[in-house]
Amino acid sequence: MQGPPTAPAARRPRRRQRDRDELPSRYLLDGRLFRLLCTAGQPSALAEFRASLARRRLSPDAGLPSLEMTPLAVLDLLGVEQPFYDGPPMPPSAIKSGESHLITGVVVHLSREQFEKAPELQAESLRKRVAELREQTDPQAHELFDLCLTRFVSRDGFEREIQGHLAFDYTFRYRYPEAVRELVFEFLSSALVAVGETVSGLSKVRAIKATWDRAYERLLKKHPGARAEIQGLDREMRLRTTKDYLDWEVVHHAILGFAAAKDKFHPVVAFAPEPAEVLAARCIAYKSALRAFLDQIDEEELTTSLRPNLEAWRPGLLVPCREDGSCDEPIATGDLPVYE
Repeated sequence: MQGPPTAPAARRPRRRQRDRDELPSRYLLDGRLFRLLCTAGQPSALAEFRASLARRRLSPDAGLPSLEMTPLAVLDLLGVEQPFYDGPPMPPSAIKSGESHLITGVVVHLSREQFEKAPELQAESLRKRVAELREQTDPQAHELFDLCLTRFVSRDGFEREIQGHLAFDYTFRYRYPEAVRELVFEFLSSALVAVGETVSGLSKVRAIKATWDRAYERLLKKHPGARAEIQGLDREMRLRTTKDYLDWEVVHHAILGFAAAKDKFHPVVAFAPEPAEVLAARCIAYKSALRAFLDQIDEEELTTSLRPNLEAWRPGLLVPCREDGSCDEPIATGDLPVYE
Protein backbone atom coordinates (compact mmCIF):
# COMPACT_ATOMS: atom_id res chain seq x y z
CA MET A 1 0.00 0.00 0.00
CA GLN A 2 1.45 3.30 -1.06
CA GLY A 3 1.39 6.09 1.48
CA PRO A 4 -0.40 9.37 0.79
CA PRO A 5 1.20 11.39 -1.99
CA THR A 6 3.41 14.31 -1.12
CA ALA A 7 4.45 15.28 -4.64
CA PRO A 8 3.63 18.81 -5.77
CA ALA A 9 1.27 17.30 -8.37
CA ALA A 10 -1.38 17.09 -5.68
CA ARG A 11 -2.67 20.52 -4.77
CA ARG A 12 -3.34 21.28 -1.12
CA PRO A 13 -6.50 23.27 -0.48
CA ARG A 14 -6.35 26.63 1.20
CA ARG A 15 -7.64 26.80 4.74
CA ARG A 16 -10.99 28.52 5.10
CA GLN A 17 -11.73 30.86 7.97
CA ARG A 18 -14.48 29.36 10.12
CA ASP A 19 -17.70 31.21 10.88
CA ARG A 20 -18.38 32.30 14.42
CA ASP A 21 -21.64 30.32 14.40
CA GLU A 22 -19.88 27.07 13.48
CA LEU A 23 -21.99 24.05 14.40
CA PRO A 24 -20.56 21.56 16.89
CA SER A 25 -18.91 18.39 15.69
CA ARG A 26 -20.80 15.14 15.32
CA TYR A 27 -19.08 11.88 16.17
CA LEU A 28 -19.52 8.94 13.78
CA LEU A 29 -18.48 5.39 14.59
CA ASP A 30 -17.81 2.81 11.90
CA GLY A 31 -19.97 -0.30 12.34
CA ARG A 32 -16.99 -2.66 12.29
CA LEU A 33 -15.40 -0.73 15.13
CA PHE A 34 -18.67 -0.82 17.06
CA ARG A 35 -18.68 -4.63 16.80
CA LEU A 36 -15.12 -4.79 18.09
CA LEU A 37 -15.82 -2.55 21.08
CA CYS A 38 -19.07 -4.31 22.01
CA THR A 39 -17.88 -7.89 21.61
CA ALA A 40 -18.49 -9.95 24.72
CA GLY A 41 -15.29 -10.70 26.59
CA GLN A 42 -13.44 -7.75 25.06
CA PRO A 43 -13.85 -5.02 27.68
CA SER A 44 -10.16 -4.18 27.35
CA ALA A 45 -10.72 -2.84 23.81
CA LEU A 46 -13.47 -0.53 24.99
CA ALA A 47 -11.39 0.57 27.97
CA GLU A 48 -8.45 1.35 25.67
CA PHE A 49 -10.77 3.22 23.30
CA ARG A 50 -11.98 5.40 26.19
CA ALA A 51 -8.41 6.01 27.34
CA SER A 52 -7.31 6.94 23.81
CA LEU A 53 -10.17 9.40 23.45
CA ALA A 54 -9.02 11.11 26.62
CA ARG A 55 -5.37 11.17 25.50
CA ARG A 56 -6.35 12.62 22.13
CA ARG A 57 -8.74 15.09 23.76
CA LEU A 58 -11.61 13.75 21.67
CA SER A 59 -14.05 13.27 24.51
CA PRO A 60 -15.41 15.46 27.31
CA ASP A 61 -14.45 14.66 30.89
CA ALA A 62 -12.78 11.36 29.93
CA GLY A 63 -16.17 9.92 28.93
CA LEU A 64 -17.60 8.92 25.58
CA PRO A 65 -18.59 11.69 23.16
CA SER A 66 -22.06 11.58 21.63
CA LEU A 67 -21.19 8.75 19.25
CA GLU A 68 -23.63 7.72 16.54
CA MET A 69 -23.80 5.70 13.35
CA THR A 70 -25.42 6.23 9.98
CA PRO A 71 -28.86 4.66 9.36
CA LEU A 72 -27.50 2.06 6.95
CA ALA A 73 -24.66 1.19 9.36
CA VAL A 74 -27.32 0.60 12.04
CA LEU A 75 -29.28 -1.64 9.67
CA ASP A 76 -26.15 -3.64 8.91
CA LEU A 77 -25.36 -4.06 12.61
CA LEU A 78 -28.85 -5.36 13.25
CA GLY A 79 -28.18 -8.10 10.72
CA VAL A 80 -31.15 -7.07 8.59
CA GLU A 81 -30.58 -7.98 4.96
CA GLN A 82 -31.83 -5.46 2.44
CA PRO A 83 -35.14 -6.84 1.13
CA PHE A 84 -34.89 -8.06 -2.44
CA TYR A 85 -36.75 -5.85 -4.86
CA ASP A 86 -36.80 -6.45 -8.59
CA GLY A 87 -38.46 -3.31 -9.88
CA PRO A 88 -40.75 -3.28 -12.91
CA PRO A 89 -39.45 -2.12 -16.32
CA MET A 90 -39.12 1.62 -16.71
CA PRO A 91 -42.41 3.05 -18.06
CA PRO A 92 -41.93 4.11 -21.72
CA SER A 93 -43.50 7.48 -20.94
CA ALA A 94 -40.75 8.26 -18.41
CA ILE A 95 -38.00 7.32 -20.86
CA LYS A 96 -39.64 9.30 -23.65
CA SER A 97 -39.78 12.39 -21.44
CA GLY A 98 -35.99 12.57 -21.37
CA GLU A 99 -36.29 14.19 -17.95
CA SER A 100 -33.82 12.61 -15.54
CA HIS A 101 -35.73 13.75 -12.45
CA LEU A 102 -38.89 12.05 -13.76
CA ILE A 103 -37.05 8.86 -14.64
CA THR A 104 -35.34 8.55 -11.26
CA GLY A 105 -38.49 9.75 -9.50
CA VAL A 106 -40.35 6.70 -10.77
CA VAL A 107 -37.68 4.36 -9.39
CA VAL A 108 -37.54 6.13 -6.02
CA HIS A 109 -41.32 6.09 -5.64
CA LEU A 110 -41.81 2.43 -6.57
CA SER A 111 -38.89 1.15 -4.50
CA ARG A 112 -39.82 3.24 -1.47
CA GLU A 113 -43.32 1.72 -1.56
CA GLN A 114 -41.79 -1.75 -1.38
CA PHE A 115 -39.36 -0.95 1.42
CA GLU A 116 -42.11 0.73 3.44
CA LYS A 117 -44.10 -2.53 3.29
CA ALA A 118 -41.22 -4.83 4.26
CA PRO A 119 -41.96 -6.41 7.68
CA GLU A 120 -38.28 -6.42 8.68
CA LEU A 121 -38.05 -2.65 8.14
CA GLN A 122 -40.92 -1.68 10.43
CA ALA A 123 -40.13 0.29 13.59
CA GLU A 124 -41.46 -2.40 15.95
CA SER A 125 -39.35 -5.12 14.31
CA LEU A 126 -36.17 -3.02 14.35
CA ARG A 127 -36.66 -1.96 17.98
CA LYS A 128 -37.20 -5.59 18.96
CA ARG A 129 -33.95 -6.55 17.26
CA VAL A 130 -32.07 -3.79 19.10
CA ALA A 131 -33.48 -5.01 22.43
CA GLU A 132 -32.37 -8.57 21.65
CA LEU A 133 -28.86 -7.46 20.78
CA ARG A 134 -28.61 -5.36 23.91
CA GLU A 135 -29.34 -8.41 26.05
CA GLN A 136 -26.44 -10.20 24.34
CA THR A 137 -24.04 -7.29 24.84
CA ASP A 138 -21.56 -7.02 27.69
CA PRO A 139 -23.06 -4.59 30.26
CA GLN A 140 -19.80 -2.64 30.22
CA ALA A 141 -20.60 -1.72 26.60
CA HIS A 142 -24.22 -0.67 27.23
CA GLU A 143 -23.38 3.02 27.27
CA LEU A 144 -21.83 2.78 23.80
CA PHE A 145 -24.63 0.49 22.61
CA ASP A 146 -27.30 2.92 23.76
CA LEU A 147 -25.57 5.91 22.18
CA CYS A 148 -25.35 4.24 18.77
CA LEU A 149 -28.40 1.96 18.61
CA THR A 150 -30.96 2.48 21.38
CA ARG A 151 -30.99 6.25 20.88
CA PHE A 152 -31.38 5.88 17.12
CA VAL A 153 -34.42 3.57 17.26
CA SER A 154 -36.00 5.75 19.97
CA ARG A 155 -36.53 8.57 17.47
CA ASP A 156 -39.89 9.00 15.81
CA GLY A 157 -39.72 8.10 12.13
CA PHE A 158 -36.27 6.49 12.24
CA GLU A 159 -37.55 3.62 10.11
CA ARG A 160 -38.59 6.03 7.34
CA GLU A 161 -35.03 7.34 7.25
CA ILE A 162 -33.73 3.81 6.68
CA GLN A 163 -36.41 3.07 4.08
CA GLY A 164 -35.66 6.30 2.26
CA HIS A 165 -31.93 5.63 2.15
CA LEU A 166 -32.58 2.14 0.78
CA ALA A 167 -34.92 3.51 -1.88
CA PHE A 168 -32.42 6.09 -3.07
CA ASP A 169 -29.61 3.53 -3.05
CA TYR A 170 -31.73 1.23 -5.18
CA THR A 171 -32.19 4.19 -7.53
CA PHE A 172 -28.41 4.52 -7.80
CA ARG A 173 -28.05 0.79 -8.55
CA TYR A 174 -30.99 0.45 -10.95
CA ARG A 175 -30.03 -0.58 -14.49
CA TYR A 176 -31.42 2.22 -16.62
CA PRO A 177 -32.01 1.86 -20.36
CA GLU A 178 -28.84 2.71 -22.25
CA ALA A 179 -30.53 5.61 -24.01
CA VAL A 180 -30.90 7.54 -20.76
CA ARG A 181 -28.07 6.08 -18.67
CA GLU A 182 -25.65 8.99 -19.08
CA LEU A 183 -28.37 11.55 -18.42
CA VAL A 184 -29.40 9.76 -15.23
CA PHE A 185 -25.79 9.40 -14.09
CA GLU A 186 -25.30 13.15 -14.29
CA PHE A 187 -28.51 13.75 -12.36
CA LEU A 188 -27.71 11.25 -9.61
CA SER A 189 -24.19 12.63 -9.28
CA SER A 190 -25.70 16.01 -8.49
CA ALA A 191 -26.60 14.55 -5.07
CA LEU A 192 -22.97 15.25 -4.15
CA VAL A 193 -23.66 18.99 -4.07
CA ALA A 194 -27.20 18.83 -2.72
CA VAL A 195 -27.77 20.05 0.82
CA GLY A 196 -29.35 17.46 3.10
CA GLU A 197 -28.99 13.82 4.07
CA THR A 198 -31.88 12.36 2.04
CA VAL A 199 -29.32 10.37 0.05
CA SER A 200 -27.02 8.24 2.20
CA GLY A 201 -23.27 8.65 2.29
CA LEU A 202 -23.08 5.11 0.88
CA SER A 203 -24.96 6.17 -2.26
CA LYS A 204 -22.86 9.30 -2.64
CA VAL A 205 -19.73 7.16 -2.52
CA ARG A 206 -21.22 5.20 -5.45
CA ALA A 207 -21.26 8.46 -7.41
CA ILE A 208 -17.70 9.23 -6.29
CA LYS A 209 -16.52 5.78 -7.38
CA ALA A 210 -18.06 6.18 -10.85
CA THR A 211 -16.51 9.63 -11.20
CA TRP A 212 -13.10 8.32 -10.13
CA ASP A 213 -13.25 5.53 -12.71
CA ARG A 214 -13.89 8.12 -15.43
CA ALA A 215 -11.12 10.44 -14.23
CA TYR A 216 -8.45 7.81 -13.47
CA GLU A 217 -6.71 7.58 -16.85
CA ARG A 218 -6.69 11.37 -17.20
CA LEU A 219 -5.05 11.73 -13.79
CA LEU A 220 -2.37 9.20 -14.71
CA LYS A 221 -1.55 11.09 -17.90
CA LYS A 222 -1.59 14.49 -16.22
CA HIS A 223 0.64 13.44 -13.30
CA PRO A 224 3.22 10.95 -14.66
CA GLY A 225 5.52 11.61 -11.73
CA ALA A 226 2.84 10.49 -9.28
CA ARG A 227 1.81 7.35 -11.17
CA ALA A 228 2.52 4.97 -8.27
CA GLU A 229 0.58 7.12 -5.82
CA ILE A 230 -2.44 7.44 -8.12
CA GLN A 231 -2.42 3.69 -8.77
CA GLY A 232 -2.43 3.21 -4.99
CA LEU A 233 -5.50 5.44 -4.74
CA ASP A 234 -7.16 3.39 -7.47
CA ARG A 235 -6.64 0.21 -5.47
CA GLU A 236 -8.51 1.79 -2.57
CA MET A 237 -11.31 2.70 -4.99
CA ARG A 238 -11.95 -0.89 -6.10
CA LEU A 239 -15.30 -1.14 -4.36
CA ARG A 240 -17.52 -4.05 -5.32
CA THR A 241 -20.03 -4.93 -2.62
CA THR A 242 -22.51 -2.82 -0.70
CA LYS A 243 -20.42 -3.38 2.43
CA ASP A 244 -17.38 -1.98 0.65
CA TYR A 245 -19.31 1.24 0.04
CA LEU A 246 -20.68 1.18 3.59
CA ASP A 247 -17.10 1.18 4.92
CA TRP A 248 -16.58 4.53 3.16
CA GLU A 249 -19.55 6.34 4.72
CA VAL A 250 -17.50 7.76 7.59
CA VAL A 251 -14.84 8.90 5.09
CA HIS A 252 -17.52 10.77 3.13
CA HIS A 253 -18.83 12.56 6.22
CA ALA A 254 -15.36 13.35 7.59
CA ILE A 255 -14.61 15.15 4.31
CA LEU A 256 -17.87 17.04 3.73
CA GLY A 257 -19.55 17.08 7.14
CA PHE A 258 -23.09 16.20 8.14
CA ALA A 259 -25.97 18.38 6.94
CA ALA A 260 -28.03 20.05 9.65
CA ALA A 261 -30.19 22.47 7.65
CA LYS A 262 -29.96 24.70 4.60
CA ASP A 263 -26.37 25.89 4.15
CA LYS A 264 -25.35 24.41 7.51
CA PHE A 265 -23.11 21.39 8.07
CA HIS A 266 -21.65 19.88 11.23
CA PRO A 267 -17.97 18.97 10.98
CA VAL A 268 -17.55 15.26 11.71
CA VAL A 269 -15.08 13.36 13.84
CA ALA A 270 -15.20 9.80 12.47
CA PHE A 271 -13.62 6.65 13.90
CA ALA A 272 -12.64 3.81 11.56
CA PRO A 273 -10.66 0.56 11.96
CA GLU A 274 -8.08 1.23 9.24
CA PRO A 275 -4.46 2.41 9.42
CA ALA A 276 -3.77 6.10 8.91
CA GLU A 277 -2.17 5.58 5.48
CA VAL A 278 -5.26 3.75 4.20
CA LEU A 279 -7.67 6.39 5.48
CA ALA A 280 -5.51 9.18 4.07
CA ALA A 281 -5.42 7.48 0.65
CA ARG A 282 -9.19 7.06 0.67
CA CYS A 283 -9.67 10.72 1.51
CA ILE A 284 -7.35 11.84 -1.27
CA ALA A 285 -9.08 9.59 -3.79
CA TYR A 286 -12.50 10.83 -2.68
CA LYS A 287 -11.46 14.49 -2.81
CA SER A 288 -9.80 14.05 -6.20
CA ALA A 289 -12.93 12.42 -7.65
CA LEU A 290 -15.06 15.18 -6.15
CA ARG A 291 -12.78 17.76 -7.77
CA ALA A 292 -13.19 15.97 -11.12
CA PHE A 293 -16.98 16.12 -10.70
CA LEU A 294 -16.97 19.83 -9.84
CA ASP A 295 -14.76 20.57 -12.84
CA GLN A 296 -17.55 19.33 -15.10
CA ILE A 297 -20.02 21.89 -13.77
CA ASP A 298 -20.45 25.23 -15.47
CA GLU A 299 -18.27 27.82 -13.71
CA GLU A 300 -21.09 30.33 -13.45
CA GLU A 301 -23.31 27.75 -11.71
CA LEU A 302 -20.48 26.90 -9.31
CA THR A 303 -19.98 30.52 -8.34
CA THR A 304 -23.68 31.45 -8.08
CA SER A 305 -26.40 28.90 -7.38
CA LEU A 306 -24.11 26.18 -5.99
CA ARG A 307 -21.75 28.39 -4.04
CA PRO A 308 -23.74 28.34 -0.75
CA ASN A 309 -23.89 24.53 -0.92
CA LEU A 310 -20.15 24.16 -1.45
CA GLU A 311 -19.25 26.71 1.21
CA ALA A 312 -21.44 24.83 3.69
CA TRP A 313 -19.15 21.79 3.64
CA ARG A 314 -17.15 21.32 6.82
CA PRO A 315 -14.08 19.06 6.70
CA GLY A 316 -13.44 17.24 9.94
CA LEU A 317 -11.25 14.50 11.39
CA LEU A 318 -10.76 10.82 10.62
CA VAL A 319 -9.43 8.82 13.56
CA PRO A 320 -7.57 5.56 12.76
CA CYS A 321 -8.30 2.86 15.34
CA ARG A 322 -6.41 -0.35 16.13
CA GLU A 323 -7.70 -3.81 17.04
CA ASP A 324 -6.86 -3.20 20.70
CA GLY A 325 -9.22 -0.20 20.69
CA SER A 326 -6.51 2.47 20.74
CA CYS A 327 -6.73 5.52 18.52
CA ASP A 328 -3.90 6.95 16.46
CA GLU A 329 -3.35 10.61 15.60
CA PRO A 330 -6.49 12.08 13.94
CA ILE A 331 -6.26 13.01 10.26
CA ALA A 332 -7.50 16.48 9.33
CA THR A 333 -9.26 15.75 6.03
CA GLY A 334 -9.17 19.39 4.94
CA ASP A 335 -5.36 19.34 4.95
CA LEU A 336 -4.99 16.40 2.55
CA PRO A 337 -4.00 17.08 -1.07
CA VAL A 338 -6.15 16.79 -4.19
CA TYR A 339 -5.17 15.57 -7.65
CA GLU A 340 -6.72 17.71 -10.36
